[in-house]
Amino acid sequence: MAKRVACIIAILTVSLLLWTWTVWAGDEDTSHWYTVIDEDTKGVLLETCHVVSPGDEFVDEENHRYRVYLVEGHTAWARFIGTVDMQAHAMAFQAAMCLKLGFARTAIPAGSSRVPTGHLIAIYHTHSDESYIPTSGSSSVTPHGDVYGVGAVISASLKNSVGLKSIHSWESHLPHDGSAYARSRRTAVSLLKKNPDAILDLHRDAAPLSAYATTVMGKPGAKVMIVLGRQNPNLKANEQFAFALKSYADKEFPGFVRGIFYGDATFNQDLSPRALLFEMGSHENSKEAAERVMVNFINSIPAVLYGVTPAGRTAEGEAARHARREGSTATSTIVWIILLVLIGVAAYLLLNEKSFSGVMARLKRFKAVELKEFIDIKEKSGQPEDEG
Repeated sequence: MAKRVACIIAILTVSLLLWTWTVWAGDEDTSHWYTVIDEDTKGVLLETCHVVSPGDEFVDEENHRYRVYLVEGHTAWARFIGTVDMQAHAMAFQAAMCLKLGFARTAIPAGSSRVPTGHLIAIYHTHSDESYIPTSGSSSVTPHGDVYGVGAVISASLKNSVGLKSIHSWESHLPHDGSAYARSRRTAVSLLKKNPDAILDLHRDAAPLSAYATTVMGKPGAKVMIVLGRQNPNLKANEQFAFALKSYADKEFPGFVRGIFYGDATFNQDLSPRALLFEMGSHENSKEAAERVMVNFINSIPAVLYGVTPAGRTAEGEAARHARREGSTATSTIVWIILLVLIGVAAYLLLNEKSFSGVMARLKRFKAVELKEFIDIKEKSGQPEDEG
């Protein structure tokens, strides 16, 4: 009897430990955000509910890159390691996308504001309950939090503005625990079977309002943070995609991108070279504030993938197409000149010889006599004179 009781207690203890690990293990600490501090200036670099570990990195709004070297409780210390050349990475990404899409990208008419047919992106939400307190009165709403509503607005905006279709999954991955990414992975795999050009996992962060607050046309907005999993074999490809988006957004929507955080996880980004996680504001922002930024920022997606924006092609795309047109125009001009000369010669011969057979006889005579004499003269002129 005593052994049976001891066995039951042991099983319950192990089960409790496993349950506790499942609930609390993961990429976030929703009970308290982490504060990352610059070791030189002692200024705050980042506040986020993502668990911060030594080795994590952060690229701020000015493209300064920092690496975390020490974590004490919920305070982390990071040192500056360099500045990212966003434009160079953006150009490399554009070149890679041209190779992937081929004619589909280069053949879009100049000034077009529509994405090529047959292309789409995928959207899903790993943390299904995430909501905005000013909108819903709570940071957690089940089974579908406010992030689904923002996702729907983004999906509609892409379709209406540039004709880019999206698959927006409303699959719920509750509970919000350490196994959420395992559950959402099944959703991501299913979405990728549709062959999207990019797959986006949309969240909202937990941080003070000041960390994400901005304005859009004089109204409150919520900044975006891009999150990359540094334990991910696709990191370099995902990173280049993130850099291209930030580079474009910084020019068109300055201040909307808070930065890029590299967390000690994969975030299912190993499934695709163009998989990103977006933090759309904080729990202290409103849903409407997040939507105001996202309907602008999300236009960075078709701009960097296809060179298309609601106002037409991007400046970089137009410059490349102009160069191609100039090259093709020069080549066409040379071809037309040659054709016109040949047509002129043929017309002259036909007028003089009166018939096609006469033209052919003239050409044969030219080859046998006149052309041979011309070649003989050139060869003789090229020989050195005798020294006397």
